[in-house]
Amino acid sequence: MADAEPFLVPVVRDGIIVASRAAAKDISVTLADGSSPVLLAIGQTGQLLIEQLPDSDLRVMQAGAAPLAIQVGGWSGRVDRVQGGVITGWARNLRRPGQNLAILAYTQTGVKAVATTCAAEGGRFLMVLPPQVTGAGSASALTLGIAGSDYVLEGGELVFQPRHRPAAALCLTPRPLQDMAIRIKISTPSLKEAPMWGDFHFANSLAAAFERVGQQATVDTADMWYQQSQQEDVVLSIRGRHRVKVDRSKINIMWIISHPDRIPEDEYTDYDHIAVASDVYAEILRAKGVPSVSVLHQAADATLFKSDPTRVRKASSLFVGNSRREYRTMVKWCIQKQIALDLYGGGWEGILPQGSVRGTSVANADLPRLYGAHLILLNDHWDSMREFGFLSNRLFDGSAVATPLLTDPVVGLADVFGDTISVAADIDQFAAIIEDCLDAPTPYLERAMRAHDIVQAAHTFDHRAAELARIIDVIAARKRLTY
Repeated sequence: MADAEPFLVPVVRDGIIVASRAAAKDISVTLADGSSPVLLAIGQTGQLLIEQLPDSDLRVMQAGAAPLAIQVGGWSGRVDRVQGGVITGWARNLRRPGQNLAILAYTQTGVKAVATTCAAEGGRFLMVLPPQVTGAGSASALTLGIAGSDYVLEGGELVFQPRHRPAAALCLTPRPLQDMAIRIKISTPSLKEAPMWGDFHFANSLAAAFERVGQQATVDTADMWYQQSQQEDVVLSIRGRHRVKVDRSKINIMWIISHPDRIPEDEYTDYDHIAVASDVYAEILRAKGVPSVSVLHQAADATLFKSDPTRVRKASSLFVGNSRREYRTMVKWCIQKQIALDLYGGGWEGILPQGSVRGTSVANADLPRLYGAHLILLNDHWDSMREFGFLSNRLFDGSAVATPLLTDPVVGLADVFGDTISVAADIDQFAAIIEDCLDAPTPYLERAMRAHDIVQAAHTFDHRAAELARIIDVIAARKRLTY
């Protein structure tokens, strides 16, 4: 039977190249000295064996594709923990210690999941496996390796049994002694107003992701912060307009996703841990002496925001947002340059000509369809978010549906998304990018798909819930020792 889709796994372990049979026909290898070794087919699998095990870097060549560079040696890494479909560990390039790496979970049939390491945090990574692996009807063998390497992580050979933990010798961090109830506190005034608040949808997506990793989680709007009689062991404050009064006997975590300028210095001492959606601001807090800080960027709900390659996209730009009582720059530029724009949001009366707004609001469940129906999605940031590197949630949501994005300059964007998102600093650059995207969208759609892969690999709410669960475990263990 022919392969459904050609593939090449970018890990060459023990001289073995894992590829589909269709792809293997066109593969060759070039060593550092320019020679091309003999490749031996391994049965009918599509795998190839380099006849003499290489001891220097090499390139795997495939017809119609860019050369794949493989660094031989100079790697380290380990799987530390496996819990259900969540894998955590670390990996480092010893030749380039500051390099972020792609960790691949693969089988003989291709790559099944991808995660990105954070070199600034010791090369730590968190991977969420798809249900096709964890829920398979038969045993599923999985290998974790570093893309562009000859290296498989220590403890990276896993076997998933149906509805069982993977069989591997792992160093596991114990779960808390008892299940703990997580209450997510948001500044949305009440449930009545909640559908119009982004924080409400953000928190509910996070709560659902907590449930998927085996944690109890509920969401409290501001009117219910101190009214709950139910169990409350962990308070996770999604910092908004107002400060939460915390109970020091509980586990208290604050996640700053925007407006860091609104937080007084003494508030940080209320919490056991500060998660911050900015690499830049995390360093600022560490420099101020805040003892427990980690980077936790915003995220996309992968159960809602999905790519659909069959979508027909409208040759128009899209902006979803309220006026904020101002003529927002990107909307103004569209009007000034007569750029095709579909605008959704409230408060535009008296700012724009009548008929300019297609709708005053969009239900959260309808955003993926709306984003996916346009060729380019516009995004901007509050001044403090732009200055301190807080990436807008729309960048993650839009990328999750593989829609090309155009944003204002924001510190740290390339560190997360590379070159996959277009940036415009002035009106002429803005107009030129939109015109080019609408006239010739293919390169923009290809970059958007790469942005989609980045989000799926490291920036979904499942990733965030798993990481927060790990942080809760550490704090719980510390408090048990203290008290």
